[in-house]
Order: sequence, then C-alpha cells, then structure tokens
Amino acid sequence: MDEVAISAHGLSKQYAIGSRLPKWNGFKRTTNSGPGTHEQSIWALRDVSFKLNQGAVLGIIGRNGSGKSTLLKILSRITKPTTGDAKIHGRVGSLLEVGTGFHPELTGRENIRLNGAVLGMRQAEITRHFDAIVAFAEVEKFIDTPVKRYSSGMYMRLAFAVAAHLQCEILLVDEVLAVGDFAFQQKCLSKMDEVSKAGRTVLFVSHNIAAVLNLCTEAILLDEGRMGASGTPRAVVDEYLNGSRPIDGEAYFSDPYAHTSTSEFKFLAVRVLDERDQPTAHVDLTKGCRIEIEYAVHRPITGLQVGFELWAGSGICVLCTTDLDWGPIKHAPLREQGIYRASCRLEPFMFRPGRYWIGLGASVPGTRALDEVPLAISFEVVDTGSVEFKLTQGRRGAIAPILKWDSTTLTREIQ
Repeated sequence: MDEVAISAHGLSKQYAIGSRLPKWNGFKRTTNSGPGTHEQSIWALRDVSFKLNQGAVLGIIGRNGSGKSTLLKILSRITKPTTGDAKIHGRVGSLLEVGTGFHPELTGRENIRLNGAVLGMRQAEITRHFDAIVAFAEVEKFIDTPVKRYSSGMYMRLAFAVAAHLQCEILLVDEVLAVGDFAFQQKCLSKMDEVSKAGRTVLFVSHNIAAVLNLCTEAILLDEGRMGASGTPRAVVDEYLNGSRPIDGEAYFSDPYAHTSTSEFKFLAVRVLDERDQPTAHVDLTKGCRIEIEYAVHRPITGLQVGFELWAGSGICVLCTTDLDWGPIKHAPLREQGIYRASCRLEPFMFRPGRYWIGLGASVPGTRALDEVPLAISFEVVDTGSVEFKLTQGRRGAIAPILKWDSTTLTREIQ
C-alpha cells in the first residue's frame, strides 16, 4: 500500500478586505469596530480536500485568483487555514514567491547553508550539494554577493536550485518559473522531472498546460477557491479548457496608469478581430482573424518581446509567435514609456473548427520575463460549409492549413 505524503481535509482560508479606520488615543492606536468600519471578507479557498501518495506529482491548475497560491502557502505552513487541516509526512522544500526563504542581507552562499539548516540537514550534506546548486543556478560569480543585489532572475534561479537539490521529501513549486528566461524554464522542468523520478513528491502550480500534462501523474482544478475537478492530468485539463468558462474574444486586464515602481510592463487588453476589425468570439475559418494586444511600458525597455501562444481545446499548443519573429533580437529597438498596440493576422484555412485559447507573454529574451496572462481569452473557429475545408477532413494534424504547391516537370524520359 502506498504511503500518504500529504492529506488535506476541508481546507478553507478567509481574508478580510476593505479598510478599518483607526482611532488614535494618545500614543495608542485602536481599531474602530463600530460605525465607519468598512470591512468585508472573501474566501480564497473553500473546503479543499485531497490525498497525495509519496512519489506522486500533482499539478494544480486554475485561473488567476482561484486559490492555487493560497493552497501552497497553507501546505508550506506560511499561512494558517481558517478551517480544516493538512497533514504532511516529510521535509518540505517550497518555491513560492521570488525571495521567499532568503535573507536579503546574506550572500548566496550563506542563504544556501541557511536553507539547508532549516531543513534539518547537516553541514556535510549541504557541502556535498553546494557546487551542484551554484552551477545549476548559474551564479558562480555572485555567490558571495548579498542576494538583495541579485536581479529577479538570479534570485529565482538560486531559489529553485536550492529547493530542488537539498534533500526534502516534498517539493512545492508555485508559478515562479515565469521569472526566468525560456532556456532556464526548460532546465527547471527537466529537473522537476528528475526529482519526481527519484521518488520525491511534487506539487506543481502552473499555467503551462503542456508541463502539467508531461510531468504530472495527477491534477486538480481550482475554481474560485473550490475543487472543480480532480483525476488524471488529461481529464482535468480538458475540464479546464472546455468547461463552463465562456467564449469571450475580448478581455481587459488592468488600468494603464495603475502601476507600482517595480512594474516595467503590463498587458492591458487582448482581442480577436474579424474582417471588419470588430471584436468577435467566433471566427469564420474562410476569413481568418487578427489578434490585437494592448500593453503599457512604464519604464524604457530595450529588447522587449511581446507575443502569444495559441492553445487548442485538446490541450495542445498549436503555435507561439512574437513581435520579434521578423528581426534579430540584438537589433530589438528601445521601447519608450507609453501605451502600445500590436497585432498579427491568422490566415484563413489555418485551423480546424473548435475552441482555441490565447495566452500572452512579454519578456526580454535571455534576461527576464515581464508579464504573463495565461489563457487570457478564447474564441471558436467555425466552418461555414466551405468546399476548401472539406479537402482537409480526415487528415491528421492539430491544424489544417491549405498550402499552395508548385509542381515542375524535370524530364519526360525515364530509364
């Protein structure tokens, strides 16, 4: 019988929102709980229960704000549940928000040893893994520098390396891989696969559907804090992509003028446009469509790359394209502060009928990720009875473009 690594029963977490107006009584501040108090509460997590056996890899998916990060914080003992309990059997290594578990004043070397000590490891054990951690994180030149001077990418690389290499039985990973560049993301996913095959238990929160399908043995879907589905990764992903979520075709994300001093870039909106440049949720496959993205640059960025992934309802990534596809990255222009609009065209007869999802991403390639909106909007490709599409029916492939062919006679003499 498999041993249980994590057992969660009825986990719920309630947060107060709004504002309490303080009253001052001399040097003592008290809270006004009478008239004038504006406070509400929300349930970030509601009655979540599951069991995970040792050596299993659990993928946790759901829209932003569905409770995924709250669940991992409870399991990491960072946050207490309002109700319910979780029993964990084994040492836990967690990689949640960037910087969690690191002391900013300590060097990379000191933070590695500190994290190992917190896990109950002896100094000899930590020393045995030290070189592998530093090499994986690619911070050899900066290992004796206080981590407060690290870039967000360096911080994340070291945090992941520490969590993955030190000897914990359970690894909790939130969607922090978005901080790194693409090459390091793939490196992290490969390491997680290696960790799981070594028999360690992994909980993986991600919007990367392909990673969930490839790495995980089980999955759960959170929807507004509640368990929406659980089971095999394929079944849960299908429910996520094709469930009750509406087909929209247009979405807005944030106020372009509402930003913090640390935000360089924000996606503002994305829409699918028909042949009349009107937002649509239903695309005629004989006419194609245009994808339009609006974003804000709060500080000048050199080498900015903006693009999107297109996912089919089957959970397959059909394509990925960026606005630097037509020019070398090293010649990418400086993007000054401002609000921008970018678009590209999806040609007619490119896709099979069905539902598709668009996920947005922006980065400085090889340096840092800037913003991400996974599965931002969806649209449906519909067949209007075209003769051309009937030619492709019965053929294999996630897409069904009608391509132009040229044929030339080389010779009429055959020996």
